[in-house]
Amino acid sequence: MDKKTDVAIQRELPLRMPILLGCLGFGFLWFALPVYSKILGANAFEIGGMFSVFSLTIALLRPMIGIASDKLGRKYFFIAALVCYSASMIIFSVAKNLSELYAGQIVSGIGSAMMFISAYTMATDLAGSNERGKLVGRIDESVARGYLVGGIVGFILFSNLPRNIGWQIIFSGYALSAAVGAWLGWKRVPETKPTEISRANGERSISPQIIKLMLIVFLTSASIGMVTPIFIIFLQDKFTSNIGVLIWAIIPGALVGAFLRSYFGQLSDRFGCSRIMALGLAGAGISSFLLPGLPGIVWLAIFWAFESVGWAMAGPAEEAMVADLTGHQKRGTGYGLYTFVSSMGASVGPLSGGWLYDSVGRFMPFYLNGVVLLTGALLVMLLLGKNRLPTMSDHI
Repeated sequence: MDKKTDVAIQRELPLRMPILLGCLGFGFLWFALPVYSKILGANAFEIGGMFSVFSLTIALLRPMIGIASDKLGRKYFFIAALVCYSASMIIFSVAKNLSELYAGQIVSGIGSAMMFISAYTMATDLAGSNERGKLVGRIDESVARGYLVGGIVGFILFSNLPRNIGWQIIFSGYALSAAVGAWLGWKRVPETKPTEISRANGERSISPQIIKLMLIVFLTSASIGMVTPIFIIFLQDKFTSNIGVLIWAIIPGALVGAFLRSYFGQLSDRFGCSRIMALGLAGAGISSFLLPGLPGIVWLAIFWAFESVGWAMAGPAEEAMVADLTGHQKRGTGYGLYTFVSSMGASVGPLSGGWLYDSVGRFMPFYLNGVVLLTGALLVMLLLGKNRLPTMSDHI
C-alpha cells in the first residue's frame, strides 16, 4: 500500500462505524419483514409492494440529492440519512398493521436515498483513481457487517422473546444505534464538498459511457429486486419454516459480503472494473439458476455463498466505475443518477417477482433472474469493454 492510499483509507475510516450502526436494523428487517407481513395477512404481491415503495421513494429523491450534494456538501446528507434510519426503526417498533409497515419503509427509503450517495461520494472523493474499488468495497463491507451483526442479534432476541415485545425491543435498539451513528458522523466524518476551483477547472464532468452502464444497472437491479422479497418465503415453502435454521444457512453468504468486498474491489482496481463486474454477474446468474433445484439446506448455504461472491465482485466494481466516469465536481450527481436508476429497477422487480411467484410458479423468478444477470454480464463486456474505463478525473 502506497502512502497516498494509506492516507485515503485513514480519512475514510470515520465513515465506517456510523454506517455500520445505521445499518444494524436492516439485516433483520429484510428477512423478518416478509415473515411479519405474512403473519399480518399480506400476500406475496403486497409484500413485494412493500419493497417497491421503499425503492420508489429512493428513486424519486436521489437525483435531487445527488445534485444538492455537489452544491451543499456531502456530510449534511449523511447525517440526515442516519436520523431517518433511526426514525424508521421507531415506526417499525410500534407497527401493528401493513399501513404502518409501509410508512416505515417510506421513511427508511428517504434515509437510504441520502445515505449511499453521500457515503460513496465521500469515499471516492478521498480516493485516488487506482483505489476507488477498494474504498467503496470498504463502505459495502460496513453495510454488510451491520446487516450481519444486527440480523444475528435480532433473530436471537426474536426467537427467545414474546413476538410483540421482542419486535418492539429489537427495533427500539436499532433506532438507538442509528442515533448514535448520527452523532458519531457529526463529530468525526470529514466534509468533501467540491471547491470553487474544481467546479471551474473546465474538465468534462460526466462521460457518455455512463448511459451504457445505467442500462445494465437498471436490468440487473430489477432482476435482483425480483427475488429479494420472495427469497425467504421460497425457502420456507421449500425447506423449513424454522427461521433460525434458514438464517444459519444464509450466514456464509453474509460473511462474504461483510469481509471480502474490499478485496474484490481491489481486484477491480487492478484488473479493470468491467472485467470483474462481468465475472461477478455471471457467477450470480449461474447460482440463481441452480438455487431452485437444490436438494437440501446445506446445498442452499453453499450456493448462496457462491451467489454472494458474485455480488461481492460486481458491486464494488460497478460503484467504482461510476466514479471513473464522473469528475469530482459532479460526482454527487453521478451517484445520484446511478442510485436513481438502481432504485427504479429495484422498484419494478419486487412486484413482478411477487406476481410470478403467485401466478406462474415459485421457481420462475429465480430462473428469470439467472437469464437477466447472464445477459448483464454479456452487455458489460460488449458495451463497456474488457479493460478499465478511462477516468474523467484521474488527477484527483
